[in-house]
Amino acid sequence: MTKEDIERMVSEGETLTIEFKKCQYELSDSVFESVCAFLNRIGGHILLGITDSGEILGINESAIDSLLKNFANTVNNPQQLNPTSYFSPEIIDVDGTMVISIYIPESSQVHRYKNRIYDRIGDADNDITLNHSLIDNLYLRKRNEFTENEVCPFLTMEDLSSTTFDKARHLAAVSNPSHPWLSLSNEEILHSAGFWRKDRATGKEGYILACALLFGTEVTILTYCPAYRTDAIYRNMGYQHFLHPKSTDPDIRYDDRDDIRVNLIEAYMRLTGFVQKHLPDRFMLDEAGIQRIDIRNKIFREIIANLLAHREYSSSFPAKLLIFSDIVVTENWTKPQQTGLVTLANLETHPKNPMIAKIFRELGWVEELGSGRKNIQKYAPLYFPNYKVEIQNQEKFVLSISYSKLDSDSTLQDKPDQNYEKPLTQQRLQYNSEIEALYKALGSKLGLSLDQVWSKSALSQHQVGTKSALSWRHVENLLKFMESSRAIIELMEFFGWSDRTKFRDKFVNPLLEYGIIKMTIPDKPQSSKQQYYLSEKGKAFLTDLLNRKNSL
Repeated sequence: MTKEDIERMVSEGETLTIEFKKCQYELSDSVFESVCAFLNRIGGHILLGITDSGEILGINESAIDSLLKNFANTVNNPQQLNPTSYFSPEIIDVDGTMVISIYIPESSQVHRYKNRIYDRIGDADNDITLNHSLIDNLYLRKRNEFTENEVCPFLTMEDLSSTTFDKARHLAAVSNPSHPWLSLSNEEILHSAGFWRKDRATGKEGYILACALLFGTEVTILTYCPAYRTDAIYRNMGYQHFLHPKSTDPDIRYDDRDDIRVNLIEAYMRLTGFVQKHLPDRFMLDEAGIQRIDIRNKIFREIIANLLAHREYSSSFPAKLLIFSDIVVTENWTKPQQTGLVTLANLETHPKNPMIAKIFRELGWVEELGSGRKNIQKYAPLYFPNYKVEIQNQEKFVLSISYSKLDSDSTLQDKPDQNYEKPLTQQRLQYNSEIEALYKALGSKLGLSLDQVWSKSALSQHQVGTKSALSWRHVENLLKFMESSRAIIELMEFFGWSDRTKFRDKFVNPLLEYGIIKMTIPDKPQSSKQQYYLSEKGKAFLTDLLNRKNSL
């Protein structure tokens, strides 16, 4: 959420999905009535520090901490909001005035605040507790729209993967070191997130299908959703070439494939790995010119999350991620909410499985409804110049991003933005010339020869800090460690060095000189925030180093 987003909402005024609250010093009951109403309807944004007429007064800065603490305590108290829920308020600076933005997603459950049921009708929060007709419609709407709500009375904790819970805690802690899950047991996480449910129509009580899909073992997935499957396929050819093969083409169905039948958290990580394996990584610097932004991750993180979170799990149609040399296609079965011509600009964001989407949001895989669309619009031109997005929103939802002529099998030949590195295929790093020259030049600088690569006399990692000479094994360990950005103190600790100057002269400077590694802040080499990362040239060098090792 940005200052511009706040100003745009204020200009629109209060709507079905936007609510203003003055709340300069403390929270009123009306804030939580709106939370309840948004959960029961289609979600929306609550902006604190803004009057009903749209005047931005802001929150008193001395009251911000107590406001946020009070909000968190109330929405996590089942005596107040039932079922409870998690939200992540944002503090936005609007020309020196602090506004708190709270995004409330649509829920697949019916929520009560202080034992009253609220629904959002127009721009108002309506108490429908005594209107049995509206309550029946609300339950019917939730039950009919969300397959994930199906109660599974025989699903137990033994059917769920404890390893997946551990991974979920770790992922949640990355974005929020004080995340509530860190102090909760597996069962408490499920209950606090609303996965235990009683079906009002049948009287059945138990964990819902979303619980099995997110945390279930492979046997559990097969039991409760036997047709569930996600197919990731890579074909090293153009899409049109695949559709219209030549008679002389070899009979190859695919170059790589991952048949995924695990729970959704594990599936997300495998799909992300598949994308990283077959699509080049590209980076750009943020507006401050300090932090690197992984463009590929920005685009595909939410594409993958949407592929899993917005599919209809009652259908036997498998979700698909298809990667060709000139197009990426995702397919999943859904219940369409929008008809007619659909583009990124007019695509309506409607959660098909809010409970699953909520957990993905806690893990940092999605931000809010519409963020995936915004990220594609923002970053796709940098990753795929001349890209084209096509959407088919019928029972089968299809999203495709093409990035070169469809009648060509050529690799990407674009002119990338100056703020990100060319991928390996762009650099055309030649094995027989540039790689050999790099070995010779770097080896000369480090006192190593090419015939020493992986010799038995090479030093082990723990010897690095005690010997005056380097080995190629040291180089390999260092380059592997720098596949993620690292501060120099991290590198020193990794190798057990204490002398920064000697470490920089022996390790860092030679690798910088030959372009093996790069600085995140090249204009300020002495910056305290400086980090180093493996360049595309370095990745090619590391790959060759490992190939030579494996060939011995």
